[in-house]
Amino acid sequence: MNPKASGLIRYGLAASAPGTAAAAQFLLQLALLRFVDTAAFGQFAFVLGLVQFGYGLSNALISTPYTVNLNGSVLEPAQTRSFFTVNLLFSTGWGAICGGAAAILGATHEAWLFALLGFLAMIRWFGRAHLYALHRPIQAAASDLVYSLALVAILGAACLMGLSLAMGALTISLATIAGLAALGSGFLMEQFRRAWSGSLRPYGGVWREQSRWTLLGVVSSEATANAHAYAVTLCAGPAAFAPIAATSLFVKPIALALTSLTQLERPAMARYLTSGNLAEALRAMLRFRVAVLCVWSVTVAAGVAVLAWYPHLLFKSSYDLRSLSIAFSLWAVISLLQCWSTPSSILLQAAQWFRPLAIWGVVCAVLAILAVVGLVLTVAPIYSLFGIVLGQAAVNLSMVLLEHRLKRSQPGAAVDAASFKTSPVL
Repeated sequence: MNPKASGLIRYGLAASAPGTAAAAQFLLQLALLRFVDTAAFGQFAFVLGLVQFGYGLSNALISTPYTVNLNGSVLEPAQTRSFFTVNLLFSTGWGAICGGAAAILGATHEAWLFALLGFLAMIRWFGRAHLYALHRPIQAAASDLVYSLALVAILGAACLMGLSLAMGALTISLATIAGLAALGSGFLMEQFRRAWSGSLRPYGGVWREQSRWTLLGVVSSEATANAHAYAVTLCAGPAAFAPIAATSLFVKPIALALTSLTQLERPAMARYLTSGNLAEALRAMLRFRVAVLCVWSVTVAAGVAVLAWYPHLLFKSSYDLRSLSIAFSLWAVISLLQCWSTPSSILLQAAQWFRPLAIWGVVCAVLAILAVVGLVLTVAPIYSLFGIVLGQAAVNLSMVLLEHRLKRSQPGAAVDAASFKTSPVL
């Protein structure tokens, strides 16, 4: 097959498969908009946001170093087994956090379902990363497609029975089980067999060299991107968060495409940099950026069409159209900034520049948090998104500076792999 055609197929699978998952989740949340009150919708959206945050933490603690381990020049079996142990512990803990958050927000009867969702979603996410690290993107895409089809089918039955918050949580949990099964029995057997046979000791080196900096980066990125969710929900309650969460549905395909293409391109960039080919890594970054900008264009155009001509199909009359339009416009700007900065961030992660990424991330997060809290306390909650725009703009500036430093430090676009073992200081 022509290499260019093969590349297009890879990108098509990586972008379209999570796109179907986003579409299925959109249908579920759309149905919940129609069937439940604003407080219940805010509760569901907040916990689903925690699941998305869990994906980022999983990438930092497990998926990124696991990918480097499998695609590096030296394979360490004991360290490989330790990732499965860490993943099982992390998945269990994150499930408890999701259930606890639901209970605190008032969804006490549904808390166990959200805990189950958090656990299963983290197991499946690492399974997808495992397949991408083994360069089996078609099987990973199949898991997304099965998840999507199962979610739509179960949602149809739930709507006939009468959709509620509990039914919504059960629907997405059952769909996650279907997507998990589609990963194959091989991964599931490895996950639980290696989890019990592995040790946490080999992971210590991973934590010291990579994960602690990547984790700090993810936490700061979460604060930069989603400080509004926590500030609005804590200060004004889940009902006030509902309009912001509702408009964020329009840009969900962009977020999922970013995450999935990250899993696709991170192993490739790691291989290029290990072999000393910075030029090819930069081309991979450019491909990544062009792909997500295409996804952004289509997604935003669809959102504009819906809000301009068919808002009544999605939102009850209790939602203010002007506020929804403002929120959507801000989400479009935020997602555009993320589409531009994420490929650069993945390149720098592949180069193991974790420390400067983490330090810049903290600076941007503090800026975003201060702006969001100030806006929530002084203006309407909907305008808290301006703080996220400010934080994402700062992220883009930091990526430009760090990427320029990387290129300047490697004249001729050739990289000595040993130069990436230690992150440069600021």
